[in-house]
Amino acid sequence: MNKFVFVVCGGKEHIEELNFSLRFLRHFSKNEIIVLTELQRNEIEIEHDNIINIDTPSEFNNHQASIYIKTGLNKFLESGHTYCYLDGDIVAINENVDNIFDFYKSPISFASDHCKINEFSPFAMNCKCNEDVINQDKEFNAKLSAVFGNINLTDETLKKQSEELLSVFYEYKSKPVKNAINNFIYLLKRYILPIKAFKLKTYKFNKSDKCWYNSDERIVLFDYSYYEKKLWGTSGIRYNQKEAYWESKEGKIFEFKSPVCNHLTEYLQNQYHINIPENWQHWNGGVFIFDIASSDFLNYWHEKTINEFSNPKTKTRDQGTLALTVWTFGLQNHPLIPQEYNWITEYAKNEIRYEKERGYTKDGFKTSFTPNLLHIYHEWGTIGWSIWDSVVELEVKIHDK
Repeated sequence: MNKFVFVVCGGKEHIEELNFSLRFLRHFSKNEIIVLTELQRNEIEIEHDNIINIDTPSEFNNHQASIYIKTGLNKFLESGHTYCYLDGDIVAINENVDNIFDFYKSPISFASDHCKINEFSPFAMNCKCNEDVINQDKEFNAKLSAVFGNINLTDETLKKQSEELLSVFYEYKSKPVKNAINNFIYLLKRYILPIKAFKLKTYKFNKSDKCWYNSDERIVLFDYSYYEKKLWGTSGIRYNQKEAYWESKEGKIFEFKSPVCNHLTEYLQNQYHINIPENWQHWNGGVFIFDIASSDFLNYWHEKTINEFSNPKTKTRDQGTLALTVWTFGLQNHPLIPQEYNWITEYAKNEIRYEKERGYTKDGFKTSFTPNLLHIYHEWGTIGWSIWDSVVELEVKIHDK
């Protein structure tokens, strides 16, 4: 028999998230759904009638307790069934969700993550690589603020809005015939009409300071050519168009790339003698299918994960030890669950979005994409983000039925 499994412990926000996801899965799935938890840890009630209470070590915090149960699922569930584990931030959006069990390949099946292992490394290790990026962002915004006042162009929301606005400009410029009227209106408003400001999509351009503002009156973009000399003279930074990066008078380069390092793979090599290539596409722990044949894999993953809880070099996560387990068992080329069953929706990527008429896309509607499970790992509940808005839209339909 096929069964879905969730795990949650402790915090109100995590249980509210799970309760939300449970409503969707109960609506679309015909399979049994089980929630494993330690009830005494929970701040609010789990809205479900099939709950297994697990006693976890008292010295563990709630996050550790959740991982303890998750990696030890085979110890707490009846054998003889095939189970699919889902993180609480994964939302089922159609009846195809039950087809995920068709993709089980013994001894265990996971979906891939949205990044390579060296991109995940700064979030798994207690190194300074992620901190270095944060400090760079702060320094850059501080320099900009000398000219613009309080500004934060590296904020994820503002970056997304900036890219959205730039994509409109690119569309107008790259397809001048198709956008002839739009181009004419834009040029008319910006350079000819005696108006103080005008809008493009949801963004406002203030002609006096040559800046673009969002609906919260925060700067998302500015006319660089207008500010170039002032930025160099006042803030000591400029944009190197040839090399495509910002630079300071002191020679510092600001590139704003996601943090990447090899500290995780180096640690696994030194500690466990497992050599994982730095660009390996590692697995995501948010969705996996298992049965009795998965016991050895899960037991090893559980043991190594719990052992790492007290290690100051590593953060309390389960994906670093998942990579270790995969390579220890020689499963690095094992078939993966299709992306449709664990679509990791990245807020900062404008290519990932939803439109009511066209559905979902992961490449800006060069093609359409039909997911069955949305993995909303950040920006949960963010109104105005098309992915979340699609979930809210679906929730209304479900409630009306």
